[in-house]
Amino acid sequence: MIFEKKVIVDLHSHTTASDGILTPSELVRRAADNQISMLAITDHDTVKGLPEAKETIMRENLAVKLIYGVEVSTIWKNNEIHIVGLNVDIENSQLLELLLAQEQGRINRAISISEKLAKVSIHDAYEQAQQFSKGDIVSRSHFARFLVASGYVKDIKQAFKKYLGKSGYAYVPANCCSIADAVKVIHAAGGQAVLAHPSRYDLTLTKLKLLINEFKTYGGDAIEVSQSRQTQEDLQQLAKLANEFELLASQGSDFHDLVNYLDLGKTASLPGSVTPIWSDWR
Repeated sequence: MIFEKKVIVDLHSHTTASDGILTPSELVRRAADNQISMLAITDHDTVKGLPEAKETIMRENLAVKLIYGVEVSTIWKNNEIHIVGLNVDIENSQLLELLLAQEQGRINRAISISEKLAKVSIHDAYEQAQQFSKGDIVSRSHFARFLVASGYVKDIKQAFKKYLGKSGYAYVPANCCSIADAVKVIHAAGGQAVLAHPSRYDLTLTKLKLLINEFKTYGGDAIEVSQSRQTQEDLQQLAKLANEFELLASQGSDFHDLVNYLDLGKTASLPGSVTPIWSDWR
């Protein structure tokens, strides 16, 4: 009897180019170890880690198909919403222009966070957070790691609750583009636009449907149905929403590290009722 090998797909992951803990080379090696067939690296507002990842796959002959991706931060009704672009041309001028603006917005936000932390006697936070960043950008995740390491909080969750989240002392709203602009630029770069981790935005079902409807109106292609640490009920709900709005389905671990996130390739399989975004990829 011949058994077909299970195809493992992970279309949402992060490296040290943004706020992951593994370098691009380390990430693709882990993907190979986890027998992932298709991996998208989707760092926050940057594509700078992708060339290294591709070079490592080719040099070490890893059995991983790399999908060029990016996770673009957007603002929708005072909520930070993430849009993943898959199969993007990382040399596209419109994409690079958008990411440059996003990068500057992230720098400004990090400086403002540091200034707010100084007001509650946490000094030199920007410089300290930089020690946890191997890329060009200091994100809230890097501040969180600094706060944990310095003993201000016990874990990442508390860092966001007490300081960095919406109700925190040092919260600063993201300064980024609109969903419409993100989708437009992703398409201009030849990619497909995916609404990332829809259940993580703490929206009512009514507001989530409004978000998905607007995303669809702007030309969005898919939503993440299978995502990090979700219930079976949530998986089925997102599958239902994908079909209701006639969107393709994606899946991804949103891997950053092994402590606070799911490991690469460990999400649940997509329900048979949805159409995978990769179904017509060559």
